[in-house]
Amino acid sequence: MGGQVNVDDLAVSYRRLVLWFGVQLVFGLFGAAIQGMAVAAPELALVLMLVRLGGLLITIVALVIYAYRTAKALGSTAAVVWGVAMLIPCLNAITLLLISSRAQAACKEAGIPVGFFGPKI
Repeated sequence: MGGQVNVDDLAVSYRRLVLWFGVQLVFGLFGAAIQGMAVAAPELALVLMLVRLGGLLITIVALVIYAYRTAKALGSTAAVVWGVAMLIPCLNAITLLLISSRAQAACKEAGIPVGFFGPKI
């Protein structure tokens, strides 16, 4: 990505980025389940959708923060761009794949094992 890689910060930020992306996927599935129950219990569905909305907002902020920190730890001079890209639906998955491949390579080069949930710290 450019500059000096900070391996310690990279391992922590990258792992958190991967975990928060998983949380985003869970909220997506949760939304589908809520829509299925909206006909039977509309009041409950409304409350659950508001809870989901709050959770998604927190998740989006976390994704932006950890994409920025991961890119910064990789030495990127455009870390802000990586963070902002996490705000755009569908593009955030592509952004995660790109930053993930770079972070995995840097972690493996530093001898840090990378599993399904990111680096094993």
